[in-house]
Amino acid sequence: MIMTSGLAIVTGASSGIGAEIARQLSARGQPVLAIGRRAHRLEELSAQAGAAGHAPIHPLELDVTTEGAALRVRDRARELGGAAWLVNNAGTTRLGPFLEGDPAALAMLVRLNCESVVALCAAIVPDLVARGGGRVLNVASLAAFQPTPGHAVYGATKAFVLSLSESLAVELEGTGVTVTALCPGPVTTEIFDVGAPGVPRRKLPFELTAEGCAAYAIAAAERGNVVAIPTALSKATAQLSRILPRAALRRLSARIGLSVLGYGARARGVRG
Repeated sequence: MIMTSGLAIVTGASSGIGAEIARQLSARGQPVLAIGRRAHRLEELSAQAGAAGHAPIHPLELDVTTEGAALRVRDRARELGGAAWLVNNAGTTRLGPFLEGDPAALAMLVRLNCESVVALCAAIVPDLVARGGGRVLNVASLAAFQPTPGHAVYGATKAFVLSLSESLAVELEGTGVTVTALCPGPVTTEIFDVGAPGVPRRKLPFELTAEGCAAYAIAAAERGNVVAIPTALSKATAQLSRILPRAALRRLSARIGLSVLGYGARARGVRG
């Protein structure tokens, strides 16, 4: 069943996958509360939807890691008629050796990728249950399935998101609310510029576009898929991670390093 009634909350909506999810939900007639830190990007998104005659995109400039942010989102969603979707897309990465990482930046990575997801789910999901149905779409990563030397904290945060999503999916059975963890491989977005500023990167032939990833994510959430992995190659990679012994998986991940993201074989060649 396609749910176009009720508001879709989309975090990290100022660029990349989040912006595309907001556009596509709006285009099919669903109002969107688009959340991000770059107000001008959100205003542009809203204006585009209005010019195209699509459902409104309501911009909300907000850092979801700040105190009380989740409750602000909940209250604004209620003002707009109540949420039917929660898309936890906001996230970032830091590439490079752990020992060379900035402690404050790594802590912020955990707050954004993990804590904000928990806070928003805790604030919004009760409203979805109360309305008798809804969709939660949490953006994880293919990195959730194995150790990720060279971006260790990022991989750990996405493993957290995957585990949380699977647990919530079971707990919410029978409520009409589904939970989907999106686990893509590389997607062409600004996250690489943020994670490794100034470091050259080659676009990979199997890399997804943000538009294609968003379309896949929306369809997977509509189907109620708990774990959604786009592309056959990514599915095979995730399955391999489940089959290999952990020791072998660690060695393989360390050997491949960040080459799977287009940075070359040696993780320590990247300075985040």
